[in-house]
Amino acid sequence: MKPLNLKELNGAPESTRLPGTTYPQTPTNAPGEALAWCLAQHEAHHGAFPAPGQGRNQRLAALAFFCNEKGVPLADLEAYALDQYAAADFPPREIQRTVCGIYTRERGAHGCKPFAPRDSNVFNTSRPAESPLPESVRLPLTFPPEVYQALPDFLRRACLPFEGHEKAIMLLGTLAVLSGCFPAVGGTYNKRRFGLNLFVFIIAPAASGKSTLAWARRLAWPQHKALTEASRAARQDYEEEVLAYKNAGKAKASLSPPPATPPPYKMLFLPGNTTAAALLTALAENDGRGIICETEADTLSGALGADFGNFSDVLRKAFQHEPVSLLRKTDRQHVDLASPALSIALTGTPGQLPRLMPTAEDGLLSRFLFYVFEQSPTWQDVGPDAGPPLDPYFDRLASEVTDMMAALPAAEENSAYPVEITLSPADWQRLNQAGAAGLNEALALGGGAGGSSAFRLGLIAWRIAGLLTLLRHFERGEALTSGLEAGSVDVGTALAIMDTGRAHALAVLATLAQPASRSGKFEAKAEKEAKARALGAQGLSSRAIAEQTGVHHTTVARWNRE
Repeated sequence: MKPLNLKELNGAPESTRLPGTTYPQTPTNAPGEALAWCLAQHEAHHGAFPAPGQGRNQRLAALAFFCNEKGVPLADLEAYALDQYAAADFPPREIQRTVCGIYTRERGAHGCKPFAPRDSNVFNTSRPAESPLPESVRLPLTFPPEVYQALPDFLRRACLPFEGHEKAIMLLGTLAVLSGCFPAVGGTYNKRRFGLNLFVFIIAPAASGKSTLAWARRLAWPQHKALTEASRAARQDYEEEVLAYKNAGKAKASLSPPPATPPPYKMLFLPGNTTAAALLTALAENDGRGIICETEADTLSGALGADFGNFSDVLRKAFQHEPVSLLRKTDRQHVDLASPALSIALTGTPGQLPRLMPTAEDGLLSRFLFYVFEQSPTWQDVGPDAGPPLDPYFDRLASEVTDMMAALPAAEENSAYPVEITLSPADWQRLNQAGAAGLNEALALGGGAGGSSAFRLGLIAWRIAGLLTLLRHFERGEALTSGLEAGSVDVGTALAIMDTGRAHALAVLATLAQPASRSGKFEAKAEKEAKARALGAQGLSSRAIAEQTGVHHTTVARWNRE
């Protein structure tokens, strides 16, 4: 691709327009800058424009979707594409039909996410030694103030002692920890039963305040401590019973033998430094549930890389509550979990990320709600003038969490949730619309891997809405019912968190290694399927989608039915 000449992009001759086509009106402020930014972003995420015969039409279509939403004038993109991409296998008329067709059909979305000068900002020159993102990727924004203002009272108080990124860490960490505290609460999403469990990953350089996550962990620590102490006492009673039975001699005949197996060891927090067998055993003893909360991601990634320790598949399945089984030759160990439910909260440095998720196509990536940032380390006042200790403050909040957990009924093992989270029809529509719009952006910027993250962010938003609804219920002191309908404010807050999370996920995705053969037939099929689903969600017919993707319309119809 030759260097971009902004002067050549300031206008396009009318002769390049397709006859008989109506074009949307477009803004004219800094069009060259907007197009240049879109091209740089697209190339950073997808690589150079494909060679002949390797999906050039599909790449241009994705670029057109992206540029249209950013408000790039049609004339700019059309002129640039004709100048740069026209070739024997990609004639000008096909280029015009692709670009103009998308701009015409998507005229309602034109400029819906307008380019602004801040979009071109990359990290400042005073960067920390280890930056979360490469220079080509812009730093995603943090949560808007409205998110914190709309939170239930408990979450507002949990975040109150913090500012800036530490406040965001506390919010996400608290949501992740609480998502593992209420196993009796769940509902139906996309025709399947789900609990509220979240996976959260905070990424930032060292000395950036990531240790704030430890305060979120403290909120559920009293319950964890109560479970472990009760388990130790039960185990001690069992061992004493076994010893007494062994020493009973002739009196054994009058005694009932002790159970064949010791009582389960209950805990709330499961260690990240474990093996697949140990993790599954711990989950089995905890009714398939638990929370992994680690302030160093290497604790988990080190375990995943150890011999016989890799349990990445267990984490992926637990996010979806899919069955997990284990059989070991030694001692004929057999563990069967019908519906595991894990919650995960991690913090780590940028260098720790690829050790946990080596490539952009790692299945774990799409299951996490990411937050990535960088800030220059600054010394904080460590003396008494900085304020009172936070320990008593969070101990009081932890006591409230314990009371909330006690107020809920026991969880059932057959995937039936005693407390059901529901949404109003209007809020389901809001979630569907936000998800479809986010999917288009994710596909344009992140390809198939971005699409996978966007799909699961819908489930993550639903789970966050459920948590906010439950906390709002406790805040109001209302009687617990079997059905709790999420309020529109909480749904809106969850969607705002989802939008910010998608921006951070796409930024993280750009830092990971791409698969060796992006143009292979399997990758190409996956990208076409994702594109077909996105166009189907916009209401296009199977035949119209087939014209854009080059896939037979019956295959398109089958993809959109599944």
